[in-house]
Amino acid sequence: MSLKELMKIPMPEKYLKSLTHAGYKIIGKYGAYEPCHYFKTALRERIMCYKYWFFGIKTHRCIQWSPVVECNQACLFCWRVHRADLNLPPFKLENPELIDWDEPEVLVEQVIDEYFKLLKSLDPRHNPKIDKEMWEDAMRGPDHLATSLIGEPLMYPRIDDLMQIGKNKGMTTFIVTNGTMPHVLERMHTLPHQLYISVVGPDFKAWAAITRPLWDARSQWESLIKTLELLPSLNVRKVFRITAVRGYNLIHPEKYAKLVEMSEPDFVEVKGYSWVGRSKERLPKHSQPTMEDVREFAYYLSELTGYEIIDEVPRARVVLLWNERTPLELRPRDVKGAKR
Repeated sequence: MSLKELMKIPMPEKYLKSLTHAGYKIIGKYGAYEPCHYFKTALRERIMCYKYWFFGIKTHRCIQWSPVVECNQACLFCWRVHRADLNLPPFKLENPELIDWDEPEVLVEQVIDEYFKLLKSLDPRHNPKIDKEMWEDAMRGPDHLATSLIGEPLMYPRIDDLMQIGKNKGMTTFIVTNGTMPHVLERMHTLPHQLYISVVGPDFKAWAAITRPLWDARSQWESLIKTLELLPSLNVRKVFRITAVRGYNLIHPEKYAKLVEMSEPDFVEVKGYSWVGRSKERLPKHSQPTMEDVREFAYYLSELTGYEIIDEVPRARVVLLWNERTPLELRPRDVKGAKR
């Protein structure tokens, strides 16, 4: 079989079955959709995701997805299934121009279709636990595209087209990236409304131990630094995101502070790791920090960076730091009776 033919083969069957068994809906040949835990808590009890409290994103109208499930890292704290968990060989992004990528319009239509299929299965006429008013509001259609579910979304070569399509449909758009593809961010004709950069180590040693790059660890770290240096020039809201894992990266706040100074984000988010999913096979339970751990580390960062601690959501063990300039809300927080 030629290289060109090989590059047109979708993800391995064993990997595909594992994802679908875990509840993922496969989008196109390489993408996936799965609503987060808070999607259903919002529909049942009006318990909203912390992004609602921080930025006004309506949890019950959010699509959590990714156009590509593959990644160039195998982070210890990631709750998603990794190829290595299934004894599959690691993915390598070689000859991306030969991959038979899905069209962005097709991907967006498919993921919106899955969103409505899920909602219809939760019709309050048959599910008395579902809040009828919230469900009806969600049935108006998704208004947020969170490209953050799994994998490294910047591997998808038309990620900027996806953002443009989402914006054209009236959705706010977020991307969460590990920051190792600065060349993609530089060339994007349409950036998301908000860009999250995961910075999960204050230096190369700590970062590499927790992210476990699948290839060229030193080169990936250098690319992350390039991304942080690039951020001030990008016309987009930027979040410096630390997934805090006790015993691994709640260290050297002064080094994180220097990275924050370099990247000039609008926000710094310290989010406690959750001991769930596949990560339970890689980390002990005590790696999950307490809310007090998260608060304490956020306080150190605030003192070192001058960013203000503006909000927190204890249920999610997350604290938000703010540059005191950027408007907080992307949408109004107008859900009646919303709960943290």
